[in-house]
This record gives sequence, C-alpha cells and structure tokens, in this order.
Amino acid sequence: MSPETTPPEITAIDHVQRWHDMVDRRRIQMETAYAAAGIVRNDYWGHRAKQYRAALHQHTDEDPFFLRVKSSVTRDSTVIDIGAGTGRHTLALAPHVRTITAVDPSEAMLGLLREDVEVERLTNVEIVHSEWLAADVPPADVVICSHVLYPIVDVVPFVRALEAHATQRVFLYMRVDPLPTDLGLWGEFYGGVALQGQPSAIDIVNLLYDIGIAADIEATDHVFTWTFADLDEAVVQLRNSLCINESDTKSIARLRELLGERLIAWPDGRLGPRVGSARSAIISWQPKR
Repeated sequence: MSPETTPPEITAIDHVQRWHDMVDRRRIQMETAYAAAGIVRNDYWGHRAKQYRAALHQHTDEDPFFLRVKSSVTRDSTVIDIGAGTGRHTLALAPHVRTITAVDPSEAMLGLLREDVEVERLTNVEIVHSEWLAADVPPADVVICSHVLYPIVDVVPFVRALEAHATQRVFLYMRVDPLPTDLGLWGEFYGGVALQGQPSAIDIVNLLYDIGIAADIEATDHVFTWTFADLDEAVVQLRNSLCINESDTKSIARLRELLGERLIAWPDGRLGPRVGSARSAIISWQPKR
C-alpha cells in the first residue's frame, strides 16, 4: 500500500479526560439549573433516603452483584462497602463475612443503616460517615463499590484508593445501559437540550485499562428497580432530579402530567418506568502487590 492510500492514523482516546468531561458537563448543567431555580443543594440523598431504601432493599437477594460478591467471600473475610448508602449490600453481606465497614458521606443514608443494623442485631458492621478519599479505614480483603462512580469527576484517585484498601479483590458495579435519572424529561423543561448522560461500565473499563488495570467484566441482566410508592413521590423525586423549585407550580403540574403518561403500575403496586430489565456489569480485579 502506497503512502498516498494509507488510511490516517486513528486518534487515541484519552478515557480519563473523556470521563472528566462527561461528569463535568452534567455537573455544570445541573448546577446552572439549580441556580436559576433558586435551589440550594445540601444533602442530596437526605430527601430521598427512605424512598431509596424502600425501592431497592427488597430485591437484594436476587441482585447479581450481591450474589457475585457473596460467592467470593467466606466467614473469615473482611469487606469495605464504599458509598454504602442505606446499606443494601452491607446488610446482605454481613451474615456471610467476619466484618464489613460501610462508608458513605450522607448522614441521612447512614442513619437508616444504623436503624437496620440495630433491628437485625448485627455486631460485625462498622459505619463510617465520610467521603471516601477522607475515610480513615484499614484495608480489607474485599472492597466493593456499587453504582457510586457516576458523579465522581476525578475518578482516578478514587479508584486508586479502592485498590489500595483491597488485599484480595476490588468489585465495581456500573450500568451498561445508562439510567436516565431524569426519565428523559430534561429537554421538556430546558429548551429541548438533553441532560448529559452519565459514564457507563464501558467508560470505567476503558479508563481502568488506560491506568494499567486490566479488569474482568461480567455482564448481568437484572430487574429494573427504580420505582415510586405513588405519583406524588415520583413528582417529588423527579422535581429534584430536574432542578425544579417546589414553588414553581406550573412546571410541577407539567411534570405530574408527563409522569402520569410515562409511569406504569408494577406488579408490587409501585409505579415505575416501562422497563422490565436493565444490564449492568460487575467489574473486578486483583490489586497489584
């Protein structure tokens, strides 16, 4: 092949920068919308912790991530659950390991976890209220991090800290099929401009490879569990996701109308999107020592 007919070199993708740009664009979109609506954000999860627990905890025993981690631990294992939230995986794994440490920056989320730990009389759960990079916790055999990385703009230090705290294996769980946390409604309120999507499992796998981590990938298909007790709860949650001020009655009425069209009754009586299943990926690797 002559030089004149040789295809041009393929430009390499900087997956770390790509991740940064995706997260930062979404952050700017949302912060701009919050500011325009006069909304001050405090603890994001403080307003939805109970709804989150109600929607997700009942399905943990069939969650592929929990089942995969459970199969890799023993009664002697120690585990750290990063971004534990209300403790979906912490509570499920506690009976199967020696100790598990739940780390999360939301006191509202951890408050519910403390209640459940007390009710279930678990004595092997430690709860740490902290951002992950500031957390003072000793290493453990296994470190897990489920659906946490999406808004982390500087994700490399976060991942390196996960790796540094695991003596045997790191497990990440991320969506293959992106979850539209606005239910695709952002453009309805912001001039037709779509909300920037979040990074997916493919993005983290490529990023890990760029920083020298060749991770194992296991795709899973599981029941979609983002549901609401009723239309009122859906309006409140989506109002927050869409940065709509609670005093904006016109937009809230429009949101209620749109949700009434898009949500359906699920078999358990809750309301949810017209999605039966969704793919995620279990991404794991053995830390280098």
